[in-house]
Amino acid sequence: MKIHASPLKCVIGDAVATAESRGYHFPSAEVLSDGSIYIAARRDKGMNDPYGTTEAVRYIPATGEIVPMPSPTQQDLAEDGSRTAYMCYVSELAPNELIALYDLLEPQGHATMFDDKTFGICACTLRITRSHDNGLTWDAPEDVAYKTPDVMVPGQIYKTKDGVIGFHVEMHNHWEVDYKEPIQARFIYSTDGGKTFDKAAMIPHPRDFLAGDARPTTDDKGNICAFFWGFDLKAMKDLAIYRSFSADGGKSFSPVEPIELKKQITSPFWISDDVYMCIYQERFSAHPGLYAALSYDGGKTWDEENAVGIFVKGSAPKSENAFDSGNDEAYTFGYSTLTKLAPNKALVTFWHANGGTTCISVCELTVTED
Repeated sequence: MKIHASPLKCVIGDAVATAESRGYHFPSAEVLSDGSIYIAARRDKGMNDPYGTTEAVRYIPATGEIVPMPSPTQQDLAEDGSRTAYMCYVSELAPNELIALYDLLEPQGHATMFDDKTFGICACTLRITRSHDNGLTWDAPEDVAYKTPDVMVPGQIYKTKDGVIGFHVEMHNHWEVDYKEPIQARFIYSTDGGKTFDKAAMIPHPRDFLAGDARPTTDDKGNICAFFWGFDLKAMKDLAIYRSFSADGGKSFSPVEPIELKKQITSPFWISDDVYMCIYQERFSAHPGLYAALSYDGGKTWDEENAVGIFVKGSAPKSENAFDSGNDEAYTFGYSTLTKLAPNKALVTFWHANGGTTCISVCELTVTED
């Protein structure tokens, strides 16, 4: 099998920076019933900037048109910067019925999002809002029903089998304080069609282990395979990529297990039987970049030798601590995701440097037999 990558298409920001260009990070993408792709991203001055806002577009692949959309988070934000937005994810629950999920930040005067001593995050509240006209207008936001004493940084909402709708969360401590409960990855879900997200499935993993940036894929039977970026909270450095499985729509998950990739964010995509594709972020080798690779054993091992480069650029972080603010300027790409377009085709969405600041680009990956 072979992976074919289309040329990059800048969808938010400027492909080549100008003096007026703004910076963008943390994109998300959702294919809508009309064939367009809803893409949201955070406009900011850097990944650790706590004073971000959300911008959104609809991208129409057939024509290449990019249509600006109202921001799902706008009703929650304050002009004085006292309330800002972190990552925002928009998902389609039914034609024209969208739901947005995001963390509402309260920077409280902090210059960075993460504290350089405790690596705790600014005060956050997990919020949702809904649209009934394909994102043209949004309802008044509300808190997610499920609560924890620590900070939940969410991923994309997705529908699983048996009517379950849910999202993974990455757990963080609050600014200048330790975790209030043992760190525990979880899947927050709804069994009433997405009206109330009040249930949680715990994902077993080692102590002092951050199961970050969950990226799920489902097979033809609706079974979930979620990949996690593993991070050692004691040594403050990357571990391998880990995975966990669910056969009941996300109501329970198997203990995480490592695969033979030690990368940063890795997104899996089930193709057929034991064949998977993934994209992974390589930041610490002599050949840094965003790559796509194939697996023929269910995602345990990967054909890195024949990996396809999507964005191959220099990136030399100062340390292996992803929360070290000194790394911000060294990173040149990140927060990549795969969104299913067809059984053998997926959309890559990620941010990257553009010669002055950062922008959001997409490309299509197609897997063929040749």
